[in-house]
Amino acid sequence: MLFQKTYDIKAVPAARPRVGKRVMYPKTYAKFRQDWAIYTHSDWQAIYAETKDAREYEFSYEAWFKLHPKADIDNVFKALTDTLVKAKVVPDDNLITKSTITKHFNSGKEQVRIVINKIK
Repeated sequence: MLFQKTYDIKAVPAARPRVGKRVMYPKTYAKFRQDWAIYTHSDWQAIYAETKDAREYEFSYEAWFKLHPKADIDNVFKALTDTLVKAKVVPDDNLITKSTITKHFNSGKEQVRIVINKIK
């Protein structure tokens, strides 16, 4: 089985937690997480169906940026995956055994493509 879809949204990297007891997120990251949940909501059943019985699965993201982003590629992946885990669409991101993310700079568009493939 395979889930694949492209969304018209600008990927925002996950914020690093601040020192202290509470995790703090900048406003842009908090807004992105909210928007990403809304954009993907209609596909949650299909994503859940792909991952619910999986012991291992592969996540691939492809992100297009109008300009050259300063974001580290691992923080972009974390931002996209965390929202799906927090919504309980994906059981646990520790089941991801293979992951890829590709960034395209100066593309003139802002999009994210997600591909999920159950391995076992």
